[in-house]
Amino acid sequence: MTTNQMPVQRCQYCGSDDLGLGWQHGEALVTYKKHGLLGSRLRYLICRRCGAVVYQWVAEPHKYPPIK
Repeated sequence: MTTNQMPVQRCQYCGSDDLGLGWQHGEALVTYKKHGLLGSRLRYLICRRCGAVVYQWVAEPHKYPPIK
């Protein structure tokens, strides 16, 4: 996802358009199997003024099987 494709352009809490991108590491792996170890890390769009997380998504959504 590039900056011009972001679904959020400003913070809904403080109104700032100064947003940054971040990754969560550690236990923030979203797996595609119930007890799996493989998956995708979470990415965050963060307001640089107030620190609010304004949007989150998995980094590699293509890994997840479709719902049948």
